[in-house]
Amino acid sequence: MTLKRKFPRSSAVLMPLTTVHGPCGIGVMGIEARNFIDFLCDCGFHGWQILPVEHAGTCNSPYRCQSAYAGDPMLIDPRMLLNMELITESELAVRMQDVSDSHVDYDIVREKQWDILRLAFSRVKDESYKNYNPFWFDEYALFISLKQHFDSESWYNWPDKGARSHDIETLAEYRQKLCNDIEFQRFVQWLFDVQWNKLREYATEKGIALIGDMPIYVSDDSAEVWSRRELFNADESGKFKFVGGVPPDYFSPDGQLWGNPIYNWDLLREENYEWWVNRLKVALARYDVVRIDHFRGFEQYWNIPSDAPTAKTGEWVDGPGIALFRALENTFGDLSLSVIAEDLGIINDRVEKLVKDSGFRGMRVMQFGFLGDEVNLPHNYIEETTAYTGTHDNTTLLAWFFELSEEDRKKALFYTGFNSDWTIGGANCPINKEWIRILFMSASSLAVVPIQDILGYGADTRTNTPGTSTGNWLFRIREGVLNDVDKGFYNTLHKTFQREDSVKSFQ
Repeated sequence: MTLKRKFPRSSAVLMPLTTVHGPCGIGVMGIEARNFIDFLCDCGFHGWQILPVEHAGTCNSPYRCQSAYAGDPMLIDPRMLLNMELITESELAVRMQDVSDSHVDYDIVREKQWDILRLAFSRVKDESYKNYNPFWFDEYALFISLKQHFDSESWYNWPDKGARSHDIETLAEYRQKLCNDIEFQRFVQWLFDVQWNKLREYATEKGIALIGDMPIYVSDDSAEVWSRRELFNADESGKFKFVGGVPPDYFSPDGQLWGNPIYNWDLLREENYEWWVNRLKVALARYDVVRIDHFRGFEQYWNIPSDAPTAKTGEWVDGPGIALFRALENTFGDLSLSVIAEDLGIINDRVEKLVKDSGFRGMRVMQFGFLGDEVNLPHNYIEETTAYTGTHDNTTLLAWFFELSEEDRKKALFYTGFNSDWTIGGANCPINKEWIRILFMSASSLAVVPIQDILGYGADTRTNTPGTSTGNWLFRIREGVLNDVDKGFYNTLHKTFQREDSVKSFQ
């Protein structure tokens, strides 16, 4: 008997692009990223969940980007500039000096990357880049040029009131004054686009889908908020009455005060959600699949007064609900294979109904299942879900197991049937392999494993700790560590639990 499924059974590995090893001090779109795609292919995986690659701000979080569209210049491989004969080998060597291969030192990388990109631009003769002009570019390029002109200050702190308030006449003057800087930004975004398309083409050739990540909110200090503040309930000076976040939860007893502006959903509805249509259009052109973060915020969002010291002070306010996704369907058609809904957090019947009505796959996180949230226990997973051992916001699987109480750990060990030494880490970590086997066995159509769990790493390699502003997004894998992974084990998992040849689930 052949089972009928809406979603083919498939798998992916979760790892930010910044985590890729290499000599640039940060993961870039170069040979090392292609080698990681080869690794995924050799293990039988079908996708790489890559997290946002848009232009992150100085806080370094990919969930607080300076643009909802522009690629992050830090991810450009500077070795491409040597191949283009825009820099010399000695200049490239300077770019590579004093950077770490174990973690990302953003301050050093950012300074060196901007220097080498500007040097390359000063020598460019091929004007192919001038044809790069997507609909979002003009506002973004002026915004970034103005930020750099005003010493990287947030737009609402710019000393020029006209620039701050997006006055058309003032901006026309700045477009002339900063015309060379704007063209430099065009060159940078063109480079990103060229490299990204090559990486995407390589992944497609290897049968690996790129799974992107779309934060529900945009940063207060972004081109989108600066240029269309009415969509985000911001006044002329950049002040917000309310900001986004979540109430107290598993990650934080004070909740999470994100500080992102809240959407003006009434105005968005009047405009037929055109802003969201454009945002998803760009995302689907960049990625094969898009995971929308904090999906429950479309049903109800946590509205926090902007002067509140913590996220405890807030209230649930109705979001756009299914109307938004019906508008998106009118443009894109059936999106059920193209979108993953991150339906974690405080979930009620209304949120569950929204996920079901949207047709998107929701999420399940194995770690939560053994902390009292029974829907996240693997035997309760359903086909219409994407299952994770943990997300980028969780600690690593091995660290989580160490942190469990003795009683909870005994229950978890009984669940797995594991009766060996669970303290052994590394790429062949026995307890991690058992957890991953259970994840693959589950009914969830898509199984996703963070790279730290495949490598059996501890808490010091955690990607992000929600509610904290430092020490995040730093981890990088080292050269050669993937060679120790038991590829045969993963190929056997795919075959045994019918997660083979399912790349069509991403098309």
